[in-house]
Amino acid sequence: MKKWIQKYKDLKYRYKLTIMMILCSLIPVCVISGYTQIRTVQIMREKEQIGLEQVLEQSVNSIDNRIQIYTNLINYLTYSSDLREIMEKECSSDYEAYLAYTEIADPMFTMPQLYHEEIRSITLYAENIQVEHGNTLAPLSVAQNQTWYSKINEKGTVQWLVKQGNKKEILAVRKFYRQDSIQAMLVLTLDYNRVLETFADLLTENRGGLILDEQGNVVYSGYRMDAPYKPDKETSLNYLKEHYVCIEKKIEDTKWNFCLYQPKEELEKSVWTLLLGNIPVLLLCLLLILLLGYFFSRKMVERLEQLTENMNQINLGLRKVTVVSQSKDEIGVLVRTFTRMMDEINKLISQVYEAKIKLQKTEMKALQAQINPHFLYNTLDSIAMSARRNQDRQSEEMTHALAEFFRIGLSHGAEYVTVEMEVRYVKAYLEIQNMRFPDLLTWECSIEHGLEEIKILKFILQPLAENSIYHGFRDSGECGYIEIRVYTSGKNLQLCVSDNGIGMMPEQLEILKSRMAWKQMTEQSIQEGGFGLQNVQQRLQLVYGTKAGLHIESEWQEGTRITVVIPDIIKTHSEKEGSV
Repeated sequence: MKKWIQKYKDLKYRYKLTIMMILCSLIPVCVISGYTQIRTVQIMREKEQIGLEQVLEQSVNSIDNRIQIYTNLINYLTYSSDLREIMEKECSSDYEAYLAYTEIADPMFTMPQLYHEEIRSITLYAENIQVEHGNTLAPLSVAQNQTWYSKINEKGTVQWLVKQGNKKEILAVRKFYRQDSIQAMLVLTLDYNRVLETFADLLTENRGGLILDEQGNVVYSGYRMDAPYKPDKETSLNYLKEHYVCIEKKIEDTKWNFCLYQPKEELEKSVWTLLLGNIPVLLLCLLLILLLGYFFSRKMVERLEQLTENMNQINLGLRKVTVVSQSKDEIGVLVRTFTRMMDEINKLISQVYEAKIKLQKTEMKALQAQINPHFLYNTLDSIAMSARRNQDRQSEEMTHALAEFFRIGLSHGAEYVTVEMEVRYVKAYLEIQNMRFPDLLTWECSIEHGLEEIKILKFILQPLAENSIYHGFRDSGECGYIEIRVYTSGKNLQLCVSDNGIGMMPEQLEILKSRMAWKQMTEQSIQEGGFGLQNVQQRLQLVYGTKAGLHIESEWQEGTRITVVIPDIIKTHSEKEGSV
């Protein structure tokens, strides 16, 4: 893996950019394409399920309508006053009872069969009937000896069941009760195939159907499927739900659950057909991405390559910029900045031959004269953007902090900044140090309200914070704490930097205080430390007078507190605000 990473790093920027553009384009295309295909499959499955639901609902509604007719018929017969009168009538002989039943029951039970061909018979089983009469009348004991009798519960409503045998029949049963005992039983026998024919007609190619009663017994089962799709457990509803697209609907009267199922593989065929049809489109998109990625990367890097070549020529002694760009993007800014920088270099070289250059300049002025802030900021922004693309969060944050540090530090050459900017400057410095040395320190900054816009000499707080880090706790191995406070004391402005470092022993503190009184920085002071504090002290007294300066307090193993005192600045600031 490292080998491939190194090869990628060694590639030309054009090829790196081409690869990144292709990846950035290809990944969204693949994601969108994958999502589209998945949604298409879902929609097709939903449409298939909706189609099955519709045909199943039509079929079940048709059967349900028939069931309602049969239920109403058996209820009508059950509540017939003539029939109940005969059942309650006390006859002098069995023959008299037989005549009474046949006179009423025969026409009553025969008439519905003329209008409904699927009704095979309507039979009344009664305890006071002793002799069978065709399919119309029979003793109650005959029903009790039937295999289906045990499946009838004690409910007084119409009950539905399937009579198994060579010729299946559907039975609708209603009991007559006299107190707690069964007086009679009315049984409506229906043609199994005719009642369920609308459901059976749904079983076209590669479809199956299953009907279960309330107890889970199979009422109907059938399928028309090719050999690979035939179910292994056709009577298991859970198996069908797991391996097939399965739709269910229940009839409330019979408590029968109708299930229509279809192989999932049939749906997958159409899905694969769709996917294969999209492959040429995807390949075309991929080709376009490759071509466009190469073309745009070449156009984008072209000026950068010209600038690189020009730099190589300058390195060989040309000292002339041949690249021209009027664009306002980063490369255009870089070209113009490089041009200005070369002009400045050429001017400086000319000045060296014309006159001696003064060598003694302050470090800050030299920095401001030679560093082009615009170039620096844009370069740092480019580094931050590169870190962001490479997901290097720490490098990105450090680059932003460094840019903030230089932006405030340079300040377009200004010698004074606001209190707020000075605090931001030291915050940027602390952030950089914390990134360089993780878990080194924590800090807290606070500014008294109303002091944010007061202008002061810049570069005051950073040397104090640097002193706390390098002399207070950098080598201790423990996390340090720095507190920065800006507040007023009378008419004086005070900037205080406190730490919880190792502090100083009394003799060290006295040496430092005596060194602060020196008017000039010596080589000894630079080598032994305290250069930054002495620099701040001298600059404060040059600008604000001898009353200004540093007040240092320190205790061994307790920490150090350095307070910057700027006298009468609050009064001066108030007068300026009043004049405005």
